[in-house]
Amino acid sequence: TGAGLDILAPSLIRKVNGKAAGAFTGIRMTGDRVDVPLFIVPELALGPIVRTHVVVGGWDTLDSLHIDGIISVNGLRHQPFTIDFADKMLTFETEQSLAQRRASGHSTPLQLSDERGKALDLFAAFLIGNQAGECELDTGSQGATVSTRYMAPLGVDTSSYDVARRLRRTITGATEIRYVAGVSQVSLATSPEVGTAQPRVTFSDIIYDCVIGTAFWSGRALTLDIPNRELTVSPPRAGGGAPSH
Repeated sequence: TGAGLDILAPSLIRKVNGKAAGAFTGIRMTGDRVDVPLFIVPELALGPIVRTHVVVGGWDTLDSLHIDGIISVNGLRHQPFTIDFADKMLTFETEQSLAQRRASGHSTPLQLSDERGKALDLFAAFLIGNQAGECELDTGSQGATVSTRYMAPLGVDTSSYDVARRLRRTITGATEIRYVAGVSQVSLATSPEVGTAQPRVTFSDIIYDCVIGTAFWSGRALTLDIPNRELTVSPPRAGGGAPSH
């Protein structure tokens, strides 16, 4: 959910005879500019969702990682779906099943960052400790990353023995300093009972308030209803439930 647009390895784009279609400039959460060449591929299908003449980005790093591609939520703008992190199941919801998810779970508004119909990022309101933040949802990250401007309000002292300092390079080669520290909670702002207690989070100089990774959804089912701009967290269904069109 944090990719923005569909990204494929250049080797795969060549294999399916992708045609050059300009370029797209994106900004990573660290503020790094990323220029991505665009291509049109004949078809991209995910379960019952089939798109033709699809605009995708090409990224050399995927070939070096031996990954064919990253599918974003951009192509699921009109189809509510659920990622069940307990049963490892992706379900395409119907109106009826979506109502069942809402009835058994906790829903909160979903904010969209739409870049000219080419890239789509999702945000929701969270609590980091006692501080409110509008956080990007990123299933490409594991833990939570929080802007360093939250450190003072949360009382995080970088000289404390239990705060780790890490120096690393981003995928664009920029140097990044990160601090890892514990906070009292990370939770949905509208439903504080949906959260994790005493997690360790990463503080970094990012352009968003925070970024929520997959660890937050562990053991839960995350339903994303982009048409109605709603996020619902519910218990996993025993047996996974039946995928639907």
